Amino acid sequence: MKLTILGSGAWEGIPAPFCSCAVCSLATKEPESKNNRTRPQILVEGKSGRFLLEASPDIRTQSTRFNVLSITDFFVSHWHFDHMYGLHELLSWMKRSSQKPTVHCSIGTKEVIEKEFGYLPLKVNVLRPLEPFTIFGVTITPLPVYHMFGRDNEVPWESLQNACGYLLESDGVKVVYLADYYRIPQATLQKIQNADAIIADGTYLLTNEYKDSKPNHMHGEDILHFTSGLGAKTVYYHSISHLTRKTHEEFQKAMPASHVIPYDGMEITF
Repeated sequence: MKLTILGSGAWEGIPAPFCSCAVCSLATKEPESKNNRTRPQILVEGKSGRFLLEASPDIRTQSTRFNVLSITDFFVSHWHFDHMYGLHELLSWMKRSSQKPTVHCSIGTKEVIEKEFGYLPLKVNVLRPLEPFTIFGVTITPLPVYHMFGRDNEVPWESLQNACGYLLESDGVKVVYLADYYRIPQATLQKIQNADAIIADGTYLLTNEYKDSKPNHMHGEDILHFTSGLGAKTVYYHSISHLTRKTHEEFQKAMPASHVIPYDGMEITF
């Protein structure tokens, strides 16, 4: 497998709108630097094809900047703006395409697609928790996670219908993509131990800002304690925000060994 981090930023991106913090100011002055981050999206290339993890609202600029060719399959973790609303950008392409693209997702995400994206000529494939699905030589297992506190906190893990991560397996390589979450059920933890790589949520990495008002994510050092305990060879983070006021280099220096802060365009080959 080969993964390309097309977008490494959190929901606001960097530079964030109307923000004059040191990181956003630097990213504005140096638009080609690693500090400039678009919203999360990962290109996955298997033996016989490619697909996207997430449908970033920045898909137009990402696809042209990194020369991403036509995609037929999108694996969306959940229906929040920064992970799915790039589908709106693709109407013209979908109308021209000879093959309807397929969005693979949870039941809850399918409901939002039917409500908000009904005009788009696409197909939706509902994935069931922990049931493997193989495409382009990559076996993908949906991983239930707790992300939407007000909706899911009292729901048994097998009934979670909103957010999910993905386990990607090919030729003995095991890569885990965990989208936004505040708690991981035991059934998912058993699946993700000792992976070759884990790509984990870094929205509030090294910051406790909004910890009391934003319970839908892990925060601060809790993220490092969680990811360090999973036994992965390498830990990468997605959805990097400007909240720590750290540049890319400063952020990386603050990480433990084998923990990596990605940047837009970073390639990971297994």
